[in-house]
Amino acid sequence: MNIDSVNQISDVSIGHWRKLIFKRLFSFLAILCIPVYLTSVYLFAQDNNWLMVALDTVFYMLLLIVLFAKRLANSTRYLVGCYLGYFVGASMLLAIGPTGAGFFWLFIFPPLAAMLLGYQHSLYAQVINIFTLTLIGFAYHFGLLSWPSLPDFNATIWAVVSINFLVINAMLTLSISYLLNKLSVSLISIQASRQATVIGLARLAEYRDNETGAHLLRMRQYARMLAIQFSTKESAPEELTGEFIQDIALSAILHDIGKVGIADSILLKPGKLSADEYQKMQSHPLIGSSVIHSLRQYAPQCSLLKMGEDIASGHHEKWDGTGYPQGLSNKQIPLAARIVALADVYDALTSPRCYKEPFSHQRAMEIILEGRAKHFDPEIVDCLTEIQDKFEHLSKASLNDDPNSSPAEFFELKPN
Repeated sequence: MNIDSVNQISDVSIGHWRKLIFKRLFSFLAILCIPVYLTSVYLFAQDNNWLMVALDTVFYMLLLIVLFAKRLANSTRYLVGCYLGYFVGASMLLAIGPTGAGFFWLFIFPPLAAMLLGYQHSLYAQVINIFTLTLIGFAYHFGLLSWPSLPDFNATIWAVVSINFLVINAMLTLSISYLLNKLSVSLISIQASRQATVIGLARLAEYRDNETGAHLLRMRQYARMLAIQFSTKESAPEELTGEFIQDIALSAILHDIGKVGIADSILLKPGKLSADEYQKMQSHPLIGSSVIHSLRQYAPQCSLLKMGEDIASGHHEKWDGTGYPQGLSNKQIPLAARIVALADVYDALTSPRCYKEPFSHQRAMEIILEGRAKHFDPEIVDCLTEIQDKFEHLSKASLNDDPNSSPAEFFELKPN
């Protein structure tokens, strides 16, 4: 595994947790802020402070936008969310001074930036807080700001409060940044271990079959592209999440792990299999499922192995129930297995085998369309037709290259 791959794992892992933190924090905040917003608008209106009424309304609308706008990139969502907290705090301090919630909002600004945007952004946030509090202190000292509710308040008290605020805030932010860094390292280690385990298992099949290596490389991409395309549909299943796509891009290569239990005389036979040989070949899904199931006893919560087991056992099932080994039909077949089944057949059709020459992409698509709603999930077939140019490009590019020429990149995902 190279450095880019490790960084990609880190980004995916931390990205998942950041998304979860953001969703939970800001969903709670949106609900909590309903009475806060109504109360503050009422009080500011009573005081004829229409500027703060307008600002409160804008801030709450922005909160709803960053929470619910579907087309907003996560990085933009996090950035706007963090700086929204800052502007709420700064505007409150300017309008009503330290008696309001301004200090609270400024206090959460750097820790929130650390969690959602990273260590560097948390430093920016602390610098912004220092500048803001210093500027407000000078403005108050020189009479540019007036807080009538604090007749005995002065610039010295403001400086003491601000310094204590900044020190405690920096301690908390640095602690959060340190813990997040440790979490990132742990997630990288866990993800790398999972990937190494899956690749090691898949290579067991590679040693048995000279054609399997390039097949596995293409399978990762085919499965990933189909899952991504399916996820864009309104009818996409709820389980088709970013984590699902990440898992299927790796666990797809476990589909034929059961072939390690098939005799070479059958696996490598150049001609047509006899009825008895074909029956023995049909046992490889159960063998593969059994192998992965035994591993899951040590990691029952591992979604990657659970998906790998579903794929190994179900990638020869058919939509109409005529497949094997269990004769499952329709959505009884796990989603990952339905996706990999289509990817596997496409690759088998367009790749050379010891018993056949490759079909053209056009002929492969004709055969697959004939199997729509019979062999394959019709929605997944529709996804393939929409991105078939990508499949054709990958198939031709892979078949024109020698997979043994770049072993270091063999199991790396290439860009779409």
